[in-house]
Amino acid sequence: MWPNCKVMNRFIYIICFVFTGIPAFSQVMSSSEFWGSVGDKRIGVNFDNDTYFQTDYYYTNGLEIEIILPVFDKTPFSSIFPQVSENRNNHTGISIAQRLYTPEDINDTLVQFNDRPFAATFELDHFMISRDEISGFELSGRIRFGLMGPAVGGEEIQRKLHVWIELPEPRGWGYQISNAIILNYDFYLNYPLLFDRSWKIGITGGMRGGTLYDDLGIGVNFGLGKNLFRFIESHGFSGSRANKYPKFYLKGDAFLKLVLYNATLQGGLFSTNDPYQLNYSEISPLVFSTNITAGFLWYGVSFSYGLNFLTREIKAGSIHKYGSLNLSVYF
Repeated sequence: MWPNCKVMNRFIYIICFVFTGIPAFSQVMSSSEFWGSVGDKRIGVNFDNDTYFQTDYYYTNGLEIEIILPVFDKTPFSSIFPQVSENRNNHTGISIAQRLYTPEDINDTLVQFNDRPFAATFELDHFMISRDEISGFELSGRIRFGLMGPAVGGEEIQRKLHVWIELPEPRGWGYQISNAIILNYDFYLNYPLLFDRSWKIGITGGMRGGTLYDDLGIGVNFGLGKNLFRFIESHGFSGSRANKYPKFYLKGDAFLKLVLYNATLQGGLFSTNDPYQLNYSEISPLVFSTNITAGFLWYGVSFSYGLNFLTREIKAGSIHKYGSLNLSVYF
């Protein structure tokens, strides 16, 4: 629990710090944001934290810095990303991401059995989202390169954050998941059931495979926002001309995932020296997640806040909730 209002005020200040200092990545499936009235280049920052719900455990902190530019179409990996066949508009980019995970009690100095292990990951990802601008059909692929374990510096980051916002010192990081290499490939598709300029409803499916995550999933999503989802006649204008007045939007996703392997719970795929890890029989094979996000687009700048809900990832655990702040600049 957050002890007083002073801590809450300091946390507002720290958001500005983490926006430019510490990378991470979301745990809940979230549909892409590409608007028909702005350019296809983007720089974005997404900050995840469970502070809003006055908790500090499980997926506890993260930040992703994302850059989408046409130049990333030319990398050697671009050829392995799926692409739609008609009315194609590709968005290719890279992101730097870091995530921190802890058990429910971060003050215990002993191993907390039947709970989530301490874990930290760091990734440099390459991705492409290929979209049919008429039908709204999307295919996306992502390659994750990175590390997990003490080499990522998760313990040091959380300790500094807690000193800054005057919270108890986190302990138990000595039992975190050991160093391992991250190499993963993710694939998603989004098929629109209804798609118009100002709203959409679709079904989505995905699969991930590699040393970090192995799972399959299916879900639904929706979006609402006046003249935002399909390219309109003014799509050649810059974001500042096409969005002279704020445009508000609302979107949400619900996703059911069949978990086959999760290195943040079970340790690295090839690791044999983890001080504590869970067996597959201890984790939940089915995990449901949902989120709802509200935001606005104005002069090529998008700002949004989302609430995320995640059912138990381990059988002896609890549900988890966290918030996401996103700031993106289109040009």
